[in-house]
Amino acid sequence: MKNFKIHSFLIVLGLIILCGCDKSALTLTDPNNVVTTDFYRSEGDALIGLAGVLDAYQSNNLMGRKYREFDHITDNATTVQGTGWNDFETDVQSGTSTLVNNVFWPSYYTVIARANDVIANLQKMPSGSITDASKNRILAEASFLRDYAYCDLTALWGNVPLYLKPLGPFEDPNGATPKAEIYTTMINDLKAMIPNLPLTISSSEKGRIPRGAAQALLGKYYLYQKDYVNAAAILKVVIDSKVYSLYPNYADLFTEKGEFSSESLFEINFTPNSLDRGENFSFQVDTNAALVVPSQHWVPIASLVNSYLCKDGKPIAADPTYGAKSSLYLSTKPYANRDPRLTATIYTNADVTPSGKKVWKWANVNSFAVKKYSTISNLQYSNGGPQNYYVIRYADVLLMYAEAQNEAVSVPDQSIYDAVNLIRDRVTMPHYPTGLSQDQMRQYIRDERRWEFALEHQRYFDTQRWGITGQLVRAVLPKKLFTEPRDFLWPYPQNEFDRNAALKAQGQNPGF
Repeated sequence: MKNFKIHSFLIVLGLIILCGCDKSALTLTDPNNVVTTDFYRSEGDALIGLAGVLDAYQSNNLMGRKYREFDHITDNATTVQGTGWNDFETDVQSGTSTLVNNVFWPSYYTVIARANDVIANLQKMPSGSITDASKNRILAEASFLRDYAYCDLTALWGNVPLYLKPLGPFEDPNGATPKAEIYTTMINDLKAMIPNLPLTISSSEKGRIPRGAAQALLGKYYLYQKDYVNAAAILKVVIDSKVYSLYPNYADLFTEKGEFSSESLFEINFTPNSLDRGENFSFQVDTNAALVVPSQHWVPIASLVNSYLCKDGKPIAADPTYGAKSSLYLSTKPYANRDPRLTATIYTNADVTPSGKKVWKWANVNSFAVKKYSTISNLQYSNGGPQNYYVIRYADVLLMYAEAQNEAVSVPDQSIYDAVNLIRDRVTMPHYPTGLSQDQMRQYIRDERRWEFALEHQRYFDTQRWGITGQLVRAVLPKKLFTEPRDFLWPYPQNEFDRNAALKAQGQNPGF
């Protein structure tokens, strides 16, 4: 099922060194002093190095848990009990905040360091040890994984240190490179590497990177630059390839049934009960045990719940965008007759098992709970949960295309309607009304992204690039604070200032 498994790079490397050498090799090489340049001698070795980059993404500080929690600091969710996100919700984040200092910054740079090691050592492999096609493909995959990390880093911090090769033990860290220069570097890198990636991934290589993932990331970089023409063009290439399609059942997509489906362009693989690490972002409901009180650090809020339309495409209360209140809305059954993504994403007090048993313990402090990526099962997993995390889905390609094309053409064309209506068709929601203006279509697409990607990782990055995070969070919860324009960037970590004189000399991000 999960074929390209992501093992701990150091564990696997150690096993190979200790078990895979003959006597003559052991007499020539001290196994306690093996470096990566000695290790890269075959395609298998290079693939283990690539798995080490993916392993860095598996960390609980990234896709293993924290990545999907960005919704904490949006109008979708909140923190009830103290976590690292509290600093951001109450606007006291600083260079010593846990998420800044110890979680995201060092984790992204671990990805980058490992990717740079793979790229550098592939170039040094002995002649004949790997085919050019395999080398170029692995180079492209490692570059993609590095480029994705820089997309997030620049979205969070703006100007950041750029490393395109391993940093030597006696080299000083780099200062911050302007974000625009990083964008140009990453765009050129992706354009060069895309031809070396396959259009499709065979069943024996699930977990590797296809061409569509790099094209989608390129489109996202253009979108961040507000280069809407180029964004729409490359995203249209993905659509026209006909390689991808939406998974038929939205709710099942976020279970093991949906893994490696035709909707997935880039997902991080997790496997419990093995050498591979499981994840800690999914939520398991064991109906044979006592009812569970959902985690109070991760609570969807009424603003998100109330935003979902009824099945006729109308709101639950009169709204300037969607018109009069729906006749389908029943205050006695508020979650009935709604966009199916509501009940696929959020647990409410109406949720029961097929036998009628409540699936979670009602608590006044948290009226809703995260349902997406949850399962009802009495299976017990060791070493984390089994669910893969979807980083880039085809739904994202469709909605990024619609957004970019809407900004590029001024008057919405049929291709925009076609893209967004595919999203609506999957959940049997009405098509968008025809004749929308550019402004109206912009709001429809932004709302569609909210409903489609709620409680994944997208909302915060979206509202930040649209420049509307502050107005949204202040409107939904009094405790949520946002200082503009300061909070459109994060403060640099204190740990990085302590070891990076060049960055410290450039100074903290404005306002911190």
